[in-house]
Amino acid sequence: MTTATTRDDRIEAHIPLVRALARRYARRGGEPFDDLVQVGCIGLIHAVDRYDPARGAFEAYAVPTITGEIRRHLRDRAPLVRAPASLPRAAVGPLTDDVPCPTDPIPAVDARLAVVDALRTLPLHERRIVVLWLYGGRSQRRIAAEVGISQIHVSRLLRGALARLQVTLGEPARLPGPDAGRRFDT
Repeated sequence: MTTATTRDDRIEAHIPLVRALARRYARRGGEPFDDLVQVGCIGLIHAVDRYDPARGAFEAYAVPTITGEIRRHLRDRAPLVRAPASLPRAAVGPLTDDVPCPTDPIPAVDARLAVVDALRTLPLHERRIVVLWLYGGRSQRRIAAEVGISQIHVSRLLRGALARLQVTLGEPARLPGPDAGRRFDT
């Protein structure tokens, strides 16, 4: 028996294992079951190729390799920010003329460009909170509900991010403080 046949036989023999592992992740929704099986088969092929018999049973090595490949696929295809399951999905309606556009809190173009550059220095989650607060006109309570963290945590993140932005910008007068009238409104 050749090694290629042994390899192919091992892969064929463990496809039910791949299907069982893919079924676990298909229940979570999002990706079709067949896609997860395909990705799991890639993990199975990697497991067969990299397996060392001296290290124990094949299944003990194959299961983490297959699930890791499936999880990596799901992570790469998932949205960057997921809303908590307890949060109801908001329906987005068409734009109408009776809803005014929010005004830009930083009217000068030079200052706006400086703020955009400074925002890029923040971590993504802090940047999102600052943008929702500064440009979206949202309250800390509403940001907390959208992001899925507490209002206190939003307040701390916002305060720290604004302090770092003000140091980066060098002029504290360019940004309004976190207590600029939006803290406790809903």
